[in-house]
Amino acid sequence: PPAPPGGRLPDGWSEKLILSADASIFTGLAFRGTVLYYGTSTGELRAYDWKKQKTLWTLDLGGTVHSTPLYGCGVVIAGSIGNEIAGVDADTGNVLWKLPARAPVINDGLIHDGFLYMGLGKGEFCKIDVKTGRKIWSWTGVQGIFQAQPAVAGGRVVFGAWDRHLYCLDAGTGELLWKWNNGSGSLFFSPGHVVHRIAGGKVFIVAPDRAVTCLDLATGRQLWRDNSRKARETTGLGDGRQFYYKTMDGELAAVDTSADAYRETWCTDLGWGYEYNSCPACVRDGVVYVAGRLGQVAAVREDGTLLWSVKCCNSAGNDFRQAPDGSLWITFAEGKLFRIP
Repeated sequence: PPAPPGGRLPDGWSEKLILSADASIFTGLAFRGTVLYYGTSTGELRAYDWKKQKTLWTLDLGGTVHSTPLYGCGVVIAGSIGNEIAGVDADTGNVLWKLPARAPVINDGLIHDGFLYMGLGKGEFCKIDVKTGRKIWSWTGVQGIFQAQPAVAGGRVVFGAWDRHLYCLDAGTGELLWKWNNGSGSLFFSPGHVVHRIAGGKVFIVAPDRAVTCLDLATGRQLWRDNSRKARETTGLGDGRQFYYKTMDGELAAVDTSADAYRETWCTDLGWGYEYNSCPACVRDGVVYVAGRLGQVAAVREDGTLLWSVKCCNSAGNDFRQAPDGSLWITFAEGKLFRIP
């Protein structure tokens, strides 16, 4: 049975502190079996077997790690503020390849169908061979810094930058198909730290401009835009029927992705008050999980029912990741990793 709003998790459930690191953590996690990979404020990429409670290896990346590690084809990939992306042997921590970047890499990448899609810090976006680090294609039409993870669907890759624009490239060739901006001249309103969600041939975003925007994936045409709530950066998508976003008033809202205009299906108050944490939402088994700026995690059923809200610690949540065993994990800035059954 669900706990009352603001209460603890249901009986038989427990948010479990798995690791309290000796440094801050600003990344999410990558998984390979029971081994997880994360970055630290002291500049290390670490491999940790959570079953054995043992650090397997560490690699010095030369400065605070902001780029969430990715795992694929036996390789762990992470960006560095030393202006490079590294591909590392997942078993040993040995560097397999390095790719120079144009600026410190604080952004996340995405592995899709065996290829890495990732911005090289600033100005250049690439499709990269995961095993070798070889660029399949490179597009250099970006003026700003990258931060959030891109999205890939329908043969297209969509990403934003801190240069006011959202871009869409052909995933096969790297050709620019369209770009969009919200009409504001302010870089602070850029979709630079937004995980874009794609459903039904539409792209959904929320940015610091406090609006929800829906674009046509094929053309980039703006289909609708709504600022009735103070939307900001947190996004989520489950089976594609509803797009989720968090507001600065501590609410989670759901939008019907099939509608031709903004159609809100529900809005649930999380009880957190003022909220600006950009941790992406995660949907698992019909439940939306969100994290706050003060260590909170809440679970909301996809019909809008608040199941529970729990305070894990005192810092901002970075990102959720689902492990191979189906469990849900989240990291917090104060260096803590929690597992939710």
